[in-house]
Amino acid sequence: MTRVLITGATRGIGRAIAERALKDGFEVHLIARTSDSLERVAGELSKLGQVAFTPVNMARREELQRFCERWRGPLHGIVNNVGAWREDSLLDADMDVLVEMMSLNVFGMFGLTKGLYGHLLPGGRVVNISSQLGVRGRELMGSYAATKHAIIGLTRSWAPEAARRGITVNAVCPGWVDTQSNQDELSVLAARRGRTLEQEMQTIAQGLVLGRFIRQEEVASLVAFLLSPDSSGVTAQAYEIL
Repeated sequence: MTRVLITGATRGIGRAIAERALKDGFEVHLIARTSDSLERVAGELSKLGQVAFTPVNMARREELQRFCERWRGPLHGIVNNVGAWREDSLLDADMDVLVEMMSLNVFGMFGLTKGLYGHLLPGGRVVNISSQLGVRGRELMGSYAATKHAIIGLTRSWAPEAARRGITVNAVCPGWVDTQSNQDELSVLAARRGRTLEQEMQTIAQGLVLGRFIRQEEVASLVAFLLSPDSSGVTAQAYEIL
């Protein structure tokens, strides 16, 4: 059985990807910051297949390096999903916000992929979760958009190198996804603007192509395709899912 490693795997898109991977017959290894949440989610998902996990703070370089050095065994795929976002503006932004998000969203992805690249089997897969904002940007989201643009840049730069071993590297760029983490962030923004969470989400949905938030299972389906044999001729792509 082949293994897929998934970061940020205890909720939202990461958990949906893990569940779909198990249904597709993969063994999964879950990465997140806290052992309690990992243990709970691994127990819930174990009914679908073989699940292992390791708590790792992806923003801490030395901790991530130790994890990679201790890794044993081959991998079919790495799904770099972990990330965080925060609203900021050009005039009011704190440089620390950019550094914080770069550490998690980009440096963590870079360190993990570099550290485990030698364990990827020929014909393996790397799937990096970027964002619609990695393609277009958005007002008041400069720091987050910068990290997601960087993910696409790394994806397209790694792909030709990885192709020598038959490994594909692609990015998935979701728009607004109905996850608990997004609801948590939107609740803060809504309160700041004197709105309810429902009002904030309805306002956003009106401007979306499908008129609704994307379901996390829809993102997982696209990732499942990129992990599958059907995507063997696809690399260096950044797929928007809106």
